[in-house]
Amino acid sequence: MDTIDRILGGMKNELMTSGNRRVKYMPYSMDIALSVIDRIGKGIDPAFTMTPPVSEVYKQLVQYFHADPEFKGELDKGLLLMGPTGTGKTLAMQIMAKYRTIDDTKFIINNRLYRMNYDIIDVNRMVNMFMDNSFEGIEIYCNRYLICIDDIGTEIEQVKHYGNVLDVVSHVLAERYANRLMTFGTTNFPIKVLEQKYDDRVISRMYALFNFITMTGKDFRKPL
Repeated sequence: MDTIDRILGGMKNELMTSGNRRVKYMPYSMDIALSVIDRIGKGIDPAFTMTPPVSEVYKQLVQYFHADPEFKGELDKGLLLMGPTGTGKTLAMQIMAKYRTIDDTKFIINNRLYRMNYDIIDVNRMVNMFMDNSFEGIEIYCNRYLICIDDIGTEIEQVKHYGNVLDVVSHVLAERYANRLMTFGTTNFPIKVLEQKYDDRVISRMYALFNFITMTGKDFRKPL
């Protein structure tokens, strides 16, 4: 048993040195943070409204980006925002991309410090890049230290570039998992639907890569 404990301990240490580690940005005021987010949100989309359900989601996001130990998840994983169309998932990632610049939040990967800058990449853009340029077209998405993959699950499942046939998103997620890279994403689908779309191996990678956060509420883009 002692030998097993040492092996497991060694595995944990390896993951910590070759994977992601977060840098805390504390203390902070949650009220001020939400006020800043509200201003950023309205600056991007005037229809943005900090309703109570929306506020609860942003509290989780604030905790995550500050690497607050109170975050109810695993800080060394990324984020997957889930919820129906129009609930503000992509907007939330746009807002937090701006919010993080206030403290210039950083994280550690392979013992080096990197800014938590990220681009939001639509899955169909990835698919088109593969169709145009094969694996070279999606290499950047497999290797960039931090990206946000938008609308996971809406992409074409199998695409071709000459003789190469690929499920692009599954490939990118598998590569990012293998390289232990921080990954964000959004999806319109609950995990049960994703489990029907992707095979067990990909779903396993999603659980390893992401904290799942669900956004609920009415589509604020539709007129009342």
